[in-house]
Amino acid sequence: MKNCFKTAFLFLTVWLMVPVLYAQWTGPVNLSPNAISAGLNESMGSCIGVSGDTVHVVYGDRFNATHGAIFYTRSTDNGLTWSIPEAITDSAGNAWNAAISVNGPAVHVVWREIDTLDNHRSSHYIHSMDGGTTWDAPVTLDSPVANWPAVASSGNNVYVVNDIVTSSSPYNTEIFFLTSADNGFTWGSHRQITFAVGRSEDEAIHAQGQDLFMSWNDNRSGQMQIFFKHSGNGGIAWDSDLVVIPPFDYGTMVGSDNNHIDVVAAGAPSGHYQVRLAQSADLGYTWSPEKDLTSDTAYTYYYPDMVRDGEELHVTCVKAFFGAQYLHSQDGGITWDPPYTLGFSGITPFIAYSGCVLHVILPDSGHINYYRNPTGNGGPHCPDTTAIESVPRQSFQVKVYPDPMDAEATVELIPPSLSAEAVLIVYDVYGRQLFYKRFGRDYKMVLNRDQLGSGVRYYRVLLRDKIMATGKLVVM
Repeated sequence: MKNCFKTAFLFLTVWLMVPVLYAQWTGPVNLSPNAISAGLNESMGSCIGVSGDTVHVVYGDRFNATHGAIFYTRSTDNGLTWSIPEAITDSAGNAWNAAISVNGPAVHVVWREIDTLDNHRSSHYIHSMDGGTTWDAPVTLDSPVANWPAVASSGNNVYVVNDIVTSSSPYNTEIFFLTSADNGFTWGSHRQITFAVGRSEDEAIHAQGQDLFMSWNDNRSGQMQIFFKHSGNGGIAWDSDLVVIPPFDYGTMVGSDNNHIDVVAAGAPSGHYQVRLAQSADLGYTWSPEKDLTSDTAYTYYYPDMVRDGEELHVTCVKAFFGAQYLHSQDGGITWDPPYTLGFSGITPFIAYSGCVLHVILPDSGHINYYRNPTGNGGPHCPDTTAIESVPRQSFQVKVYPDPMDAEATVELIPPSLSAEAVLIVYDVYGRQLFYKRFGRDYKMVLNRDQLGSGVRYYRVLLRDKIMATGKLVVM
């Protein structure tokens, strides 16, 4: 019996220790209510971008087998409400596989167009310089035969990479690069930046100042691998190609935060595809051994996306037969919380953050769903986590009882010696703060219904501006 009680206590402790993540996800919100067959890009080009409290989303809607358009919608209040989607490409065209990059009020969108008459493929670009309110005329970036492009931006510079068929027999694709120094008003010429036999394709690009980082699928060795390439001068010169995730792989994304570079992909060195992560702490010059984030021998995972904020890493992917998954690490990728199922998705669920808020979009049965976690990010860009001093989260436990609560509930901190500096914050499902109070020397705090109202409420406990614990409370 003692062991049963001990196991139950440990389970409760672990559940309360799971960071900001799970209970606070809200959604789904249908962003494409009038869509016929809406879909997103594959891994390599994100369909979501943020700037301040504005969240931008692009998606493709297929009207029939030969016609489709790219649609755009935005939220100016950090995901609480959304605009009516508008077509930003010709509805008589055949557009799909959009990708977006946002830098302040500049919104850059690229996509692939298939000519309805001759079936030629080409890449196109359009931008808005007022945060998505108005859009300039679209621009054709390349000639046939081109596959879907990816885009990144930094300052006034816009960078596009695309794989183009250079030979049909034997089949060969190479990656080309072009840039604009004036926010997409004028463009330079295409430059080839990969030179190998076979398929160099599905490239992802990320910009951080003059540093550009690219990852892509490549089978020059006879087996698909994930390659990485870096430029330190805005694409004028590129370093050598480097394998960062060995065979067999597909579907990659790349991101950076200061000197940290993360490349994520679906890899299957043996058995099922799993989410695999390669990391560098020196702008991509040296790499640590890749990691298996899912380690599931029974199921397949694919189409990952990833963002980093300091030591906070957020990953989304698809788990076969289960749908979109969310994975989180608070220590730079050393340890990972268990995957959390968000909703059905057959292709890439994309993730972004703005401040403390996480945003996820995913395709579901012909429409685009949006999920929001109001306190999901605990990195440096979250206002509540800006302190330099770090406190181990494992040193803190929280007990809330009774739950569900009727008139009152007690919040108890363990150990009480730390409670003199701890703060309790309670939010509603929209992330609005309902309660804020410092514990003082008393290791217990009483909440009442008059303060919180009724419904599902979420709490976080902070110690010296670091999130120590989070959880959910139901108010009857």
